[in-house]
Amino acid sequence: MFWQIQRDFISLFTRGKDNTNHLDPIDGLRSIANLSIIFVHISMIFNAFVRPYPHFEWQEYLQSVAFAFTNILILNLEIFFLLSGFLLTYKLLNQWNKNFPRLELFLYKEYPLSILKRALRLWPGMLLATIIMFIFGEPGYPNGGYFLEFFRHFNIWIFCQNYVDLEYWNVTFPPLWTISLDMQIHIILPLILYLFYSFKKFLSIYNSLSILLLISILQGIIVFNPVTMPVLLMPYRHHGIPLLSPDHLTHWLETKYNVTFSLDHFESNPMKLFMSKMYLPLEARFGSFIIGAMLAIKLLESTTHDNKPRKLKKHVFLVLICFQILTMIQRSNPSIPPDLVLILAIASSRQLFAIGQAFILFTTLCPSSHPYHSPWIKKFLSLSIWIPISKLSYFVYLIHWRIAFELIFGGPLRILNRYSVTYATIISLFIVLLIAEFISSIWYILVEKPIERAIQVYFHKKHV
Repeated sequence: MFWQIQRDFISLFTRGKDNTNHLDPIDGLRSIANLSIIFVHISMIFNAFVRPYPHFEWQEYLQSVAFAFTNILILNLEIFFLLSGFLLTYKLLNQWNKNFPRLELFLYKEYPLSILKRALRLWPGMLLATIIMFIFGEPGYPNGGYFLEFFRHFNIWIFCQNYVDLEYWNVTFPPLWTISLDMQIHIILPLILYLFYSFKKFLSIYNSLSILLLISILQGIIVFNPVTMPVLLMPYRHHGIPLLSPDHLTHWLETKYNVTFSLDHFESNPMKLFMSKMYLPLEARFGSFIIGAMLAIKLLESTTHDNKPRKLKKHVFLVLICFQILTMIQRSNPSIPPDLVLILAIASSRQLFAIGQAFILFTTLCPSSHPYHSPWIKKFLSLSIWIPISKLSYFVYLIHWRIAFELIFGGPLRILNRYSVTYATIISLFIVLLIAEFISSIWYILVEKPIERAIQVYFHKKHV
């Protein structure tokens, strides 16, 4: 009953017949974000083979396409957060608009049940990543003992990895910090939405979320320090992996995989400081989730009237989004703006990018008669080619890093380091994606879908 292999295999390439195509463009946007993150991680690995600054090989790397588009591709991570906030809010508001629950019913029944279901949705992927870890092996923490090793693994399962010092991270699990962040949002955002929904007569939910969005920018302005966090200059001078890795992990890479890093020792590593203050914690990253929630409200409120001036405004917005993306292209000779401009740019860049992607998604999800509707964008993001990549994006995201790590550092793809980082990354992307998709599809069919059915049966019986 739980295992339906043929049906689940076919479902990887098709959309359910009982579903409308209203949210189909999400497949394309999620897939593009997934491919972008894989590209960045693979280019980081090949970057480790480039002779360090100021060697001419490093100068060639700074001229490469891979380096130029790194910022843009990294920002595509905000798409995952945007979609998570959007889908969560869209689901809750749809339910509440039909039957708004009493406070006791929501807090004591629906809310804890939703958290448990979310954890059960995430744990199978984390189990797959753990199996990958045991297959390839992990360096233990020096003189750590059993308790510390247990902590290094357990924090992932209780969704708090993004608050653990990078010094204690495992080499297989870096992508899982976003899963911790997602779970924390699924715990906090429903309570915030419920509070705003309860008092919507006094202040609209959209305006309340707008205040939270401004707070997210203000938090970045307060926390970011251009002197202690020179993040614009660091990528031009240093390899990313040793810069972000603990010393014992770097030593393990050099001995096991025969990789030589040029290490610069910092009394206080500026990149790790930036990661702990501005990149990993929930208070620094909730802006994109809030933008997703605001998108859900705008979509639920969208009307179906025609308005030619608003159509012109749509094209203006799309041009501005393209211009914003072009300004993020990295140049080989960076020009550092004044501190105030830099602080404002760093504090708001992720939110501005997420707003642009939210607008693009809105043009595909709004009614066809809406002046902002873009049928050609919707058609592209709804292509069938995105379906398997989108459906397996969670598993592929969790395991691609270690697969690429082994294939490039210790496997056959290492031979590609004789080519430019751009070409090596493009070639490896298809190979890593193919292997990760194959493993993920097996896990999807044999583990995730049966667990999903078992959960549905269990909760249905409890409900009855």
